[in-house]
Amino acid sequence: MCGIFGCVGTIDYGKAIECVKRIRHRGPDSMAVVQLEGITLGHTRLAILDKDKGADQPMQDSSGRYTIVYNGEVYNFVELRRDLELKGYQFRTYTDTEVLLYSYIEWGEAFQQKCNGMWALAIWDDFEKRLFLSRDRFGIKPLYIYKKNGNFYFASEMKAFFPVMTERVPNKRIFIQKDYFNYEASNECSIVGIEKLAAGTVAFFENGSLEKKRWWNTLDHLYMVPKSYEEQVEMLRELFLDACKLRMRSDVPIGTALSGGIDSSCTIGAMSYLSESYTERKTDDWQHAFVAHMPGTVCDETRYAEIAARYIGISVNHVNINSCIKAEELLRYMYLCEDPYPNTSPVPHMQTYNGISNAGIKVTLDGHGADELFGGYRGDLFSACIDAGIGTKSYENIIGTFNEMSGEHISANSSEVIDRIKSNLKADNVYGIKNTYFDEMDEYNKRLYIQTHYRILPTLLRCYDKFSMASGVEIRMPFMDYRIVCFAFSIPWDSKVRNRYTKAIVRDMARPFMTKKILDRKQKIGFGAPCTEWFKGELKEFLLDIVYSKDFCECELVNAFDTRIDVNAFFKNEKADLRDGARIWARILPYLWKKAVIDCA
Repeated sequence: MCGIFGCVGTIDYGKAIECVKRIRHRGPDSMAVVQLEGITLGHTRLAILDKDKGADQPMQDSSGRYTIVYNGEVYNFVELRRDLELKGYQFRTYTDTEVLLYSYIEWGEAFQQKCNGMWALAIWDDFEKRLFLSRDRFGIKPLYIYKKNGNFYFASEMKAFFPVMTERVPNKRIFIQKDYFNYEASNECSIVGIEKLAAGTVAFFENGSLEKKRWWNTLDHLYMVPKSYEEQVEMLRELFLDACKLRMRSDVPIGTALSGGIDSSCTIGAMSYLSESYTERKTDDWQHAFVAHMPGTVCDETRYAEIAARYIGISVNHVNINSCIKAEELLRYMYLCEDPYPNTSPVPHMQTYNGISNAGIKVTLDGHGADELFGGYRGDLFSACIDAGIGTKSYENIIGTFNEMSGEHISANSSEVIDRIKSNLKADNVYGIKNTYFDEMDEYNKRLYIQTHYRILPTLLRCYDKFSMASGVEIRMPFMDYRIVCFAFSIPWDSKVRNRYTKAIVRDMARPFMTKKILDRKQKIGFGAPCTEWFKGELKEFLLDIVYSKDFCECELVNAFDTRIDVNAFFKNEKADLRDGARIWARILPYLWKKAVIDCA
């Protein structure tokens, strides 16, 4: 896991160093910039596989024609290397970087279909003077693009371009329309003039021209799955255990950000289950669990994390979350995150991965992706109501599941249910997906497909990359193994919502290696900041100072008058819950983001 930078064109060496230093946090182990004819390439390295200096980047092939800079991990590199060795390739390192480079040389663009992992990479062909860019199937690793004065730039983070930008202009559309969860899946960015290479896309830059091409579409890779639910459970278990086994390949210790929720608990349970089995390059040093400790708040899940850890016989490291940070520190967090995230403050996430890094852990296996793939959000359940059929027993069970998760008590016969069903359909229709396989999906899977590929998950992947890499920690996500993603959209809706449980097939898959106390949990908290408690407590003065400041009033990205009204109502509301605090955070977010990202040096 690393940070990459490049410029096709002319850039001063010192300026290139400035650009790469902006993303040094992504790769604290080494940094290098090389200038070739027509291109400058920079890299900051987080050494995980083959820690020797000989594995540093930029890396060239034996002929000197091809040079790669690469951010990510390809977990099946051992198997790919064997295939290449049979074809006569010789390797001088034990890293996946060299395997990827020779895979491209041998198979061209088709090498991507062979890779199981996450990546953003660039390969320069010095003979053709052509740049190849690639981003993994789901955009787990970021790749940004910027053009100026005939130069073509790319980087792992937008801030790498700041030294060559004369001004930074916010993309007002995102803030005015509050379009925080849709733009990530597009080429659009929060700063005008910067684009991103979309997930599952390749690009070639040659003779001043950029040509993009989509290389991955999940809908083209769906499976024939068993009709029996029990057989589906077995199939998912086999896929998940293999995904975890591959992601345990490391030359450094690995850990887990453990919330005590189903997904992270499944992940560490699988790691324990696999610990006695042999896999080439798999580490035995995996027993490092970390939980964000926020005692006395609604967001604290320490108790559940300890139950999960105790079940597999390990202890949990508490990362104490400190809300009383200075304004400068919060702005630093937001600068590192780069993009606006309206749901919650980044404080718990940034401090958790910083605590993991301080404990000497560079890699975590976390549970991200399961909620979107298998249906962990209660609001999505209303789409399943269509599949169940209004008024059926299955329909009533779905509404009962919603009530048990949310604490609400809506009637199955109420107009509110119909309104929420219509709302889901209206929201999903805006994407206009034209694909026969999509058309044949049930409504619940259509909803989850959109959450996975267009709405929630792309945003969360971006955020967690920044949360963790700010402290030099790599997150590996077994649920985002492409085989599991394809499986998730090949099974019917009622394998996901079953017996008044969401993510039923995930729960049943994990029963051999995780306790019933975790797998049968219905309450979903989510990893966020207890903004209501913080804003009404230790951060009250901080909040009021912001919304009544002259600077806030003059910020073009917020409505200062309406925000003050909402803040005053928030303080008067004695029953304010977690969502109320999140709404206040979303109100002040554009102002804080502008100060941190646009106005900073």
